[in-house]
Parts: sequence; structure tokens; C-alpha cells
Amino acid sequence: MKVESRSADRLVVPLGKSKIALTVLGSAAFVAVGLWLLSTAAEEPRPRLFLTETIAIACIAFFGVCGLAALFKLFDFSPGLVIDAEGIVDNSSGISAGRIPWSDIRGFSVTTVQGQRFLTVKVDNPKKYVQRGHLLKRLFVNANASYFGGAIQISANALRIDFDELVTVTRTFHEKYRRK
Repeated sequence: MKVESRSADRLVVPLGKSKIALTVLGSAAFVAVGLWLLSTAAEEPRPRLFLTETIAIACIAFFGVCGLAALFKLFDFSPGLVIDAEGIVDNSSGISAGRIPWSDIRGFSVTTVQGQRFLTVKVDNPKKYVQRGHLLKRLFVNANASYFGGAIQISANALRIDFDELVTVTRTFHEKYRRK
């Protein structure tokens, strides 16, 4: 763990730039595969042509958006996560929640999807967090809320902190500062 600064009342966790760079490269590779599939789709027999084109376009669109979000994060020099007496400031992904006051947080759970663990932040009014940001961000946050059971998902993948420590520290701060 390489936490930038820590005190009894504040934890600042920087973004893990090497992990984000790998995401950019991986996304670029999938976009390239999608472009290759699209360029060779015309050679497919008619019934498979539509399927191949659909897969190629979906691959280009999804990984293109992921790659662009990661590229923007690569040049984002603000902390990935701040936990303090006021709450959590989530800046860990392209669909980060921003400031989440302790008064909004009911608790936490851990969600595992395909071997990747997420800290799900349970809030009183999830719609408040779904409505933040531009249309594409709202669509992704709404999908997260439906699929993962919460509008706010924090992964340690883009942060320089171990996931288990992230969970422990977040729960400790919540217990200390939540409004009872």
C-alpha cells in the first residue's frame, strides 16, 4: 500500500497510474480487435455477418469508452480517494461519485464480480448519486445500481491501496464520524 497521507482524521489515496495505463493499453487492444472484426466481417456468410458486425461495434464502443475514461484518469492528478471527518471523496473511476457525506451513508458491503471486488457504498438516496454527471455517466451509474445493488462502487484497482485495507479504513471512519 502506498497511501499518500494518513492521519487520525484523514486518509488520502492516490490513483495507481500504472494500473490505469494498463487499462488504457488493454482497451486499445480490444478496440483494435473490434476494428479488425469489423474490417473482416464482409467475408462472413450472411447469417454470421450481422452477429460479427454487432460484436465488433459493441467491442469498439464499450472498450473505446472505457479506454477514454482511463486515459482521462491517467492525466488526473487529484487523489483517487479521500476519507475524512466529512465523508468520502470518490475520484477512483470514470463514474466516481464525488463527495459522499457520512450523513448519506447507511453502510457498506463487498460485491464480487468475475473475481474483482468492489466496495458498495449504501446510501439513503441512491437516485441523488445516479443523477450526478452527464448522460453517459448516469447510464453507467444506473446500471451499477441495478446490477450491483448500489449506485456507488469503489474498486481498489485504480487506487494505491489494498482492497481489504480500503474496506477496514472506510468502515472505521464511518463508525467514528457517522451521524447517529
